[in-house]
Amino acid sequence: MSDHPNATLVREMFAAMDRGDMQWIEDHTADDIVWHTGGNSKAAGVRRGKEAVRASMAAMAEPGAMKADVHDVIGNDEHTVVLGTAVVTAPSGASVEYNYVNVFHITDGMITEVWGLAENDAVTDPVWDEFASAAG
Repeated sequence: MSDHPNATLVREMFAAMDRGDMQWIEDHTADDIVWHTGGNSKAAGVRRGKEAVRASMAAMAEPGAMKADVHDVIGNDEHTVVLGTAVVTAPSGASVEYNYVNVFHITDGMITEVWGLAENDAVTDPVWDEFASAAG
């Protein structure tokens, strides 16, 4: 049994992020994308539009900043859900490993909305604060 096309698209997105391929992200996200980041850090909140999403991802695109291990991707026409573990290393060298869940909405092969949730905000927020500060 093969993956739903939306699950395949999200797997491709994680592979693109792993290799720092921001062009893939640009080509596969809607102009009016909405990206929700959970937690209480300066990076938490809602980003609207490609420019805002691109700016929030810029620091994480640096080699070694983030490594996501995708455990599973479950997709259908309505939602695509990713379960995984990530290791994030901030500019200072502080690092955290955590479990995450991301939920995607995809329309006509374009990512239109994302919700990202981490397992333990108290542990992840300080590292995300560094990324938010680096992004300005």
